[in-house]
Amino acid sequence: MAARRGATVELREVTKRYGETVAVDRLSFTAPAGRICVLIGPSGCGKTTSLRMVNRLIEPTSGEILIDGHNVLQEDPTELRRRIGYAIQQVGLFPHRTIGQNVATVPELLGWPAARIRARVDELLSLIGFEPARMRDRYPAQLSGGERQRVGVARAMAAEPPVMLMDEPFAAVDPIVRERLQNEFLQLQRAQGITVIFVTHDIDEAIKLGDRIAIMRAGRLVQYAPPAELLAHPADDFVARFVGSDRGLKRLALLTVGGAELDPPVDPSRLGGAPVLSPAMTLRDALSQMLASEAQVGMVRDGDNYLGVLTLSHIGRLLRSEQPT
Repeated sequence: MAARRGATVELREVTKRYGETVAVDRLSFTAPAGRICVLIGPSGCGKTTSLRMVNRLIEPTSGEILIDGHNVLQEDPTELRRRIGYAIQQVGLFPHRTIGQNVATVPELLGWPAARIRARVDELLSLIGFEPARMRDRYPAQLSGGERQRVGVARAMAAEPPVMLMDEPFAAVDPIVRERLQNEFLQLQRAQGITVIFVTHDIDEAIKLGDRIAIMRAGRLVQYAPPAELLAHPADDFVARFVGSDRGLKRLALLTVGGAELDPPVDPSRLGGAPVLSPAMTLRDALSQMLASEAQVGMVRDGDNYLGVLTLSHIGRLLRSEQPT
């Protein structure tokens, strides 16, 4: 299945005031088409308000919000919301409607033909790991919390929206289910090519999911960057504290063995119990394997191709370079 094209979302000097209180202060950033942009910051920093201004559940006081260059503040809000997916922590499935009917909600409102709706529902149920024939006619009460959350994401994607807004959609499930949902969501988003603006309070989730991360404080944007840049070069002490003192380890989870500096291959018999590492493995996983094997090095192999040797000293240099000064 070919990926569908997401839309570019741009906020220009967007401000939201409630009387004398400024909830969002001249917020500007661009979410590239087909990418995931994560908004994160302390409670009350304005991230959810910013998200809800994109589909005008909250009206901005000033500024512009553009989707593929068109100012959404000049559109009919109801029509706008029908072409923007929206998934929230509480899911909000209709209890009296089946799973298939829940996923079909927006396509039905848009007047899609029944055959197209049925095909889209079955496509999405399959993508979220459900067997359509078995799950289509069940009701939300028959599902676990994690399963209901997956249906909520599928419903938000049902009308093939170019943009999807997600407000802490995985926060209410346990950590094991949450990790599985995150992995499934990444696969689904890549398959569909949708642009996503995602709110979370969890920096690890932001780093895992985000192509861009916007760190906010008191309604203002402090730093907007790809995860690796954010971890390597925090803009100030607030960002450094927010991403955590272990930001070097976090950054290792974004870097692969194949992209690391390798020593030339040596005779494997000289390396003792060195583990074999794949180029696609993250440096964090490689470090774990090397420590578990009590090895100073790991052999990097791509199938039968012996690429070189990764050393603990190289990983150590990366970690030291990310420590706060």
